[in-house]
Amino acid sequence: MSEAAAKAALRITRSGKPVGAEIHDIDLAQPLDDATVAAIRLAVDTCGMVVFRDQNLPPDEQTALSRRLGPLAKHVRQEYALAGHPEIHLISNVKEGERSIGSAYAGDDWHTDLCFMREPLRYAILHAVEVPTDEKGTVLGDTWFASTTYAYDTLPDRLKSRIAGLQGVFQYHRAQERKREQRAKDHPRPPLTAEQKAATPDVTHPMVITHPISGRKLIYVNQVYTFGVVGMTEEEAAPLLAEIYAHITRPEAVYVHKWRRGDVIIWDNWPTQHKAIGDYRLPQRRLMHRTAIMGTVPFESATPALEEAAAAS
Repeated sequence: MSEAAAKAALRITRSGKPVGAEIHDIDLAQPLDDATVAAIRLAVDTCGMVVFRDQNLPPDEQTALSRRLGPLAKHVRQEYALAGHPEIHLISNVKEGERSIGSAYAGDDWHTDLCFMREPLRYAILHAVEVPTDEKGTVLGDTWFASTTYAYDTLPDRLKSRIAGLQGVFQYHRAQERKREQRAKDHPRPPLTAEQKAATPDVTHPMVITHPISGRKLIYVNQVYTFGVVGMTEEEAAPLLAEIYAHITRPEAVYVHKWRRGDVIIWDNWPTQHKAIGDYRLPQRRLMHRTAIMGTVPFESATPALEEAAAAS
């Protein structure tokens, strides 16, 4: 991948933060050769997330691009899928009558997407179809990103030692119940069906995992879906988790993405967390199309893919 990526000269501007970059002069709706896709993937792996401005990416093209990065995952809440496109999850406060067409005010605290699955997402692609604005034309609904690789690298040694070997407990059901309570007045969510509950049992993941490409360690717990630590009561785990969360989301570590209509962002879901700012209300409309690329079971330590490839050459 590195050789192919090197052949595709991308113009990239870094954000100045530990996460984030903009890739210029690429039309994602046009056919991309393998070298360009490899270069984009490498940029995502390196920068954590990348943004492409001024894109026109219809649903078919978005799913086609997503498949270039790997197999697609369907969100368990298919009631919020785009009609005719089960792989596209709608993130939106738009309503049809009394029904919310998408997941309203999704991700309004720090999290990683679908971390509650045994094989969490690897990449995600989010396309801004509509963005909300205030009466002055200022775009609302920023998304903040933080690097959990940077967070691990800068973690005090005492905390590195304390969390080594520990497992976080991830619970989708509890997170959904909390969201249902928060949205009850303006965007009520239906309760999970028996099938949805069966598809999302509680899981555990190491609190520190290894990136499969770079081999760097990163922190893998978050405020939305992590409800405890194996071997501790929730009361015992709470102070430890709170300290970790505060460290991950220090202002110096956070890139704030200010959306424009047509933006497409791709992020690496393992070494990043993100948070959406819900500072808008209808009739201010927000509509995003998200696709998700499947990952693997997170591992705590192993020989990273790049080192294996180097050893084989």
